[in-house]
Amino acid sequence: MAIDLSSLVDQARSALLARAPGALTGLGILLGGYVASRFCRAAIERLLKAARVDVALEGTRLQSLLSALGPGWSASRLVAQLAYLTLGLLTLDTVAGYWGLSSLQNALTSAVNYLPKALSALALFAAGTYLAGVAKRSVGGVLRELRNPAAGVLESLTEGGILLVVGLVSLDLLGANLTFITSNLTLVVGGILVTVVFLGCWAMRSPAEELVANYYVRRMLSVGDHVQTKAHQGTVLEFVPLGLILREATGDEYFVPARELIGGLRRRQALKPDAT
Repeated sequence: MAIDLSSLVDQARSALLARAPGALTGLGILLGGYVASRFCRAAIERLLKAARVDVALEGTRLQSLLSALGPGWSASRLVAQLAYLTLGLLTLDTVAGYWGLSSLQNALTSAVNYLPKALSALALFAAGTYLAGVAKRSVGGVLRELRNPAAGVLESLTEGGILLVVGLVSLDLLGANLTFITSNLTLVVGGILVTVVFLGCWAMRSPAEELVANYYVRRMLSVGDHVQTKAHQGTVLEFVPLGLILREATGDEYFVPARELIGGLRRRQALKPDAT
C-alpha cells in the first residue's frame, strides 16, 4: 500500500495554518499576561508599603505567620504575590481556550472561580488579626493601669477568642465542613468565658480592696483632718481616686493610698472606747 506523502504534507500544512492563529494568539496572551502580572505585583507591593500596611500589622499573629514563610515576607508582599498568581491563572485559562486544551481549561476555570472565596477569607483573616491585636493591646493597657496581675493572661485570651471566631468564619468562607466544630463551639466558648470571668474576678481583688478602702477613708476623714502614717504625717488637703493628698508641716504634698490608711484608722476607732 503506497503512502501519498504529498497528501500528508498538504494535510499537515492545512492543520498548521488552521491552528497557527490560535497558537500565536495564545502565545502572545501568555507573554503579555506574564509581563502584566509581574508589573502588577511590583506596583501593588510598592503601593501597600507606601500606605504603611505592614506597619499597621506589626506585632499581629498574621505578621508572625508571614515571618515563618521566610525573611522579607510581609502582608504587602503576600497580597502582591496573590495578585500575581491570580493574573497568572486568568492568563493560563485564556491561553488553554485558544490552544484547545479543554481539560486544562476546565481545571483552571474551577480554580479561578474559587479565587473570590479564597481572597475574601484571606481579607477577613487579615482584618480579624488586626482587630485582635488592637483588642489585645487595649485590654492589656486598661488592666495594667488597674495593676491587674492577670493582664497578660486576659489579653491573650481576648486575642485568642477573636482569632478563633475569625478563623472559623474564614474556613466557612472557604467551604470547609465545620459541623463538628460548630456543634461543640458553644461548650468551648462557655468554658472559655467561665475561665475568663473567674480569672478576672480573682485578679480584681486588689482594685476592689482599694475602692472599698477609699470609701471608708472618705467616711472617716474630712479635708483638714490631721493624719499620721508610717512615712508621713500632716493635714488632709484633698481626696483623689484611691487615696488622698497629704500636706506636711514643711509644705510638701504626698499621695497616700487609702489601703495604707484604712488599717490604722480602724485600729484608732476600735481603741477610742478604751481610751475614754
